[in-house]
Amino acid sequence: MNLLFLDTETTGLENARIVQLAYKKRGDKDMFIEYYKPPVPIESGAMGTHHITEAMVADKLPFSSTGTFKELPELLKDSVLVAHNAKFDVGILQNEGIQTSKFICTYKVAYRLHGDYADHKLQSLRYRYGIQINDAKAHDASGDVSVLEAVFEHMLKEYVSENKVTEDEAVQKFIEISSEPFLLKKLSFGKLRGMPFDEIREKDFSYLVWLGTLKDKGEDFIYTVNYHLAKKRSDSAPS
Repeated sequence: MNLLFLDTETTGLENARIVQLAYKKRGDKDMFIEYYKPPVPIESGAMGTHHITEAMVADKLPFSSTGTFKELPELLKDSVLVAHNAKFDVGILQNEGIQTSKFICTYKVAYRLHGDYADHKLQSLRYRYGIQINDAKAHDASGDVSVLEAVFEHMLKEYVSENKVTEDEAVQKFIEISSEPFLLKKLSFGKLRGMPFDEIREKDFSYLVWLGTLKDKGEDFIYTVNYHLAKKRSDSAPS
């Protein structure tokens, strides 16, 4: 099964566009890396993360005007995209007019494999697995792709060994895990922002009920709230 490791750096979080793209086929030595001039401004918060400024991309082509814009969809037809927090990168590609049919989210897979660990960020997994890549900078698309591929290979080897399956079977399972709703740990907005959902469930159930009325926060949010509502009601039911 063909795998394409990919990372984007973008103009921000909402309706974002690509400013840097890197991808690499599994098994290839060469990696594609390019910068682009986006059609919208780069937010200061985004620049503070990836350090790509407007001046750095002023003389670059927009992504939609490059050969990559035509080539990448063809690659994705025959490959499974692998990304960390893949839902974000899939959404960014969609903003650029590129659809992705199959993907693996290494964040979700890491959470499923090691749910007892609090931190499943890419760089945290890098050090958890003892990966040594000296020139791989965080929040640089090419550096993140190098780490992403190494993290994936560690997780794949681990899953194959522990479950006695083939690599293709493991990859298929990773695709299934990546397509399932994700149980969020903490609330990301509102008066209880940053509080774990299990604490909200026990300390402010009425607020959790209100959160359940919000239907525009995405499938992961809805799945998480419904899970905790059901758990509270189950725990409170007479035995």
